[in-house]
Amino acid sequence: MNRSAAQPRKAWPFLPAMLRVSAIVELATGCALLATPSVVIQALIGSPSNQVGWIVARILGGALLALGVAGMLTRGESTERGVALAFIVYDTSTAVVLAWAGAAGAADGWLLWPVVGLHAILAVALAVGRGLLPGTDRKRSS
Repeated sequence: MNRSAAQPRKAWPFLPAMLRVSAIVELATGCALLATPSVVIQALIGSPSNQVGWIVARILGGALLALGVAGMLTRGESTERGVALAFIVYDTSTAVVLAWAGAAGAADGWLLWPVVGLHAILAVALAVGRGLLPGTDRKRSS
């Protein structure tokens, strides 16, 4: 029997603070990538990007925003709430960015609209499951 099976490891005492700092960094980076992908890409990579790069950067921005949400909402208790909200943020931002790119003519792959629909359905289903939409049960335990 290994040590982890015998007794759970104690969390690093600075973990909540480091998680919070990490979450703030990811939230800021995610917001910057969603709002001004060309500026962030130029700053990080050193060369301007095209529309495809902007779309991918915005999806990455949504993912980092979701990661930041999960980190901010994890306070040593159940991580389910933070993880669920992170997935809602990610699925919503991905659906919006891809739908916007498709409507603007910047994206037209054969999987575009099925992926937009899938992410939108997942976001709504998770929001309903968490009681975050009007008419759903908001008194669920975290």
